[in-house]
Amino acid sequence: MASEGRTTVGRRCFLALVGSAAAASGCAANAVQPAPVGDVPAGNLSSLTPGTLRAVDGQPVCIARDDKGVYAMTLTCTHAGCDIGQTGSVSPQGLTCGCHGAQFDTNGAVLRGPAPAALDHFAVTADANGDLTIHGGEIVSQDERLSVNK
Repeated sequence: MASEGRTTVGRRCFLALVGSAAAASGCAANAVQPAPVGDVPAGNLSSLTPGTLRAVDGQPVCIARDDKGVYAMTLTCTHAGCDIGQTGSVSPQGLTCGCHGAQFDTNGAVLRGPAPAALDHFAVTADANGDLTIHGGEIVSQDERLSVNK
């Protein structure tokens, strides 16, 4: 019997609502972590002009340069863990995962799902000769850049 001002919900309807909410929250909370990588040689700074975004051969990482400096990101899609460098595309226009169509901007932010989270960024260093190293064990802010002289 329903009291005045209250609505009763049938058992099936209640279970459907609870199940939908659980599924929706589970998808958003379960972003896949980047594939483990150590220190990765990423070429020389002289070959990385502003506007460059490219995969590093044989590794699930990419290196990029914008007007703020040099940065690196994982190529492990946060949806299902696919290697975007192997199954998708990496270009100065952005990244697309070939497994399920997720799209990311040049800084790794999600433009189109099903990816639930942005791509992680890794620390980048350069030696005295300008040789770049991506430090895959060191996740940094998406705003962090290796500063370079223009």
